[in-house]
Amino acid sequence: MKILLISRGFNKHGGISRYVAELAERFVKKHETHLLTTKYEYKIPNLIVHKKPIIMKPFWLQILSNAYYNTKYAKKLKEKLKIDIVHSQGSESLFCDVLTMHSCHRAWVNHYKSWNVTKNIRANLNPANRVVLQLEKKAVETGSKVIIAVSEGVKREILKYYNVREDKIVVIPNGVDLEEFKPDKKKRRKIREMYGIEDNEIVIMFSGHEFERKGLRYIIEALPMIKDRDIIKLLVVGRGNPEIYARLAEELNVRENVIFAGFVPDITEYYAASDIFVFPTAYEAFSLATLEAVASGLPILATKVNGTEELIEDGYNGFFIKRDPSDIAEKINLLVEDDDLRKQMSKNARKTAERYSWDRVAKRYIEVYEEVSKR
Repeated sequence: MKILLISRGFNKHGGISRYVAELAERFVKKHETHLLTTKYEYKIPNLIVHKKPIIMKPFWLQILSNAYYNTKYAKKLKEKLKIDIVHSQGSESLFCDVLTMHSCHRAWVNHYKSWNVTKNIRANLNPANRVVLQLEKKAVETGSKVIIAVSEGVKREILKYYNVREDKIVVIPNGVDLEEFKPDKKKRRKIREMYGIEDNEIVIMFSGHEFERKGLRYIIEALPMIKDRDIIKLLVVGRGNPEIYARLAEELNVRENVIFAGFVPDITEYYAASDIFVFPTAYEAFSLATLEAVASGLPILATKVNGTEELIEDGYNGFFIKRDPSDIAEKINLLVEDDDLRKQMSKNARKTAERYSWDRVAKRYIEVYEEVSKR
């Protein structure tokens, strides 16, 4: 089978680009696999790369030009190279056979606007939002034969906001590399020694680049309510601005409990160094961080949003939480006070992750491709 994957970037750092790279690594073993991209940063042997131009500024024009050139090039490549399946991501191309919706932008914009009047105004005035929404509508309603939703929640959002038949949508969840993300005693020691964390201390990990949306504030506000606070460290990993959160921690007298690591080159080490993953996010499609955490053997405390509603078995591999410091503290206290419960949930989390291997995801995609190619 000849497959053409479309992705603006191609690396293992970002969510969508990593998703495509993981699939490509598996497809090239048995299929002639092509990539249409602007930025090719992660090299894969036997992958045939086609680079295309893009207008970088302003951002709304970058989005528009990316979709225009992808659509144009995808049509040409499919005809010229006799491609069997063109697989695009989100609104990257208005021409494809299979479209993966990693989120529903319309649902996110509506959720964002509901936060307050200021965000409502910003969302309405942002030209990039208007461009993405127009492209998304065309891509979803007329741009493909099959739509892949990365979670049941994203499927519900597509059906709610767009004119699409339900039988056109297939749910294939995100995946995780079980060899890359796993418990590792050597990495655990390395990071704990780096930050002066004692063996008996319990590390709560938070990972994300949007601190506000992902709810970092609520975790910090929960820290004063944790009974054994002296043995607790909150490890914050991500590119967000830590200043207001550091000030909040100072005001609550928990600054010494919080470590701001910033962006890290190898996040697997930080999962390995941690004991609990806390993620009080307001909105997700299906966060890769949650999969990476459970694969690393971390009990997960997260809000019930797209993805986590399928991933978390409440009381088995973690707990559902509210964006409420009291609720978060209560659940953390359960795990801090009961070592046996925490260790059992750790084992259960790893077992859960095994259902989400990239090999299983890739296999499911090939099944969809084969079905679509017969149409």
